[in-house]
Amino acid sequence: MRRFGLSVLALLFLVGSAAAGPAAPSAGFRDAPGFSVERRGSYEVLKVLSPWPGAPRGFTYILYPRGSKRPAGLSADGFFEVPLRRVVVFSTTYIPMIVELGETESVVGVDAAAAVYSPAIRGRIAAGLVAETARNGNPDVERLIALKPDAVFAYGMGNEWDIHPKLAEAGLPVVVGAEWNETDPLARAAWIEFVGAFYGKEAEAEAMFERVASEYEAVRAAAAGAPERPKVLVNGPFQGTWTVSGGGSYMARFLADAGADYLWADDRSTGGLVLSVEAVYRKARAAEFWLNPAIQVETRADLLALDPRLASLPAVREGKVWNGNLRMSPGGGSDYFESAVVNPDKVLVDLVKIFHPGLLADRSFTYYRNVGK
Repeated sequence: MRRFGLSVLALLFLVGSAAAGPAAPSAGFRDAPGFSVERRGSYEVLKVLSPWPGAPRGFTYILYPRGSKRPAGLSADGFFEVPLRRVVVFSTTYIPMIVELGETESVVGVDAAAAVYSPAIRGRIAAGLVAETARNGNPDVERLIALKPDAVFAYGMGNEWDIHPKLAEAGLPVVVGAEWNETDPLARAAWIEFVGAFYGKEAEAEAMFERVASEYEAVRAAAAGAPERPKVLVNGPFQGTWTVSGGGSYMARFLADAGADYLWADDRSTGGLVLSVEAVYRKARAAEFWLNPAIQVETRADLLALDPRLASLPAVREGKVWNGNLRMSPGGGSDYFESAVVNPDKVLVDLVKIFHPGLLADRSFTYYRNVGK
């Protein structure tokens, strides 16, 4: 993803959807993902129901078998011959879905090579098989056209930074996904089924998701039996403010499932709450654990460099500060912002191990490490 996109989507990954309204009620425990797939004879209709919070409409894509005639008389935002053979990704969260589906070799372009963690894709970049398709933070349309992609996987946020209108205007076959807009970890992971449809691998994608969902629920059940629920603080200060996750957000759901009490659980917004550092600091004194202070924080010294006053917080004094930067590429790509989207079960294992050290002792950490000692 673009360097701008990396910072924005990384924040959205941590705080949840960008929406600031009340969380939508879920059917039972889990929420359904924001896309639909409908088979109509020889072709499929994929619908992205809400590409970003408050979007005036969704997107519709028609998928038809490679080598067959394009369906006539239909209105859609894009028509795609499947399976795809050449794709470009403008968000690193697409990469693990494509890799998990066994379609690594279909990736011919990424917007920012340094943002990629996947060793398989980095290897293809080094071999000259994957091109960088952004220049100065903007899509390199000429290079994209030269790559002749079957699809360009992008995202939308409903503002002036969106690239998908420019790509579509240039005649590029753009797909706008919205897994980042989900407030449920399993709903985000279900987007592998959306991507799988473009490769004719719906059954394989569904089986992958079901395995992840089953493991997630088993870990959640283990955490539900923990005798205590520690209080948790998230994220860190930046330029005088501190954006924390709303109580109806993706991150808040993770913490509840991990058997923890989130400090802002009573706030039902699904996105980030932009607060003053002082306001967060006052509430943070009740937190036993602190997660994700900033991606660059690797040591206690890095932590205190954010703001020396943080040294007095109980979580800092007791060395209970954890960050999702255990797996980083040489160029600074974070696997937490990449493969975690399809592996929420592994994220949940990490969180349960942090909050309840007596549980899951035989499991190892995948994304998190202690940066407070």
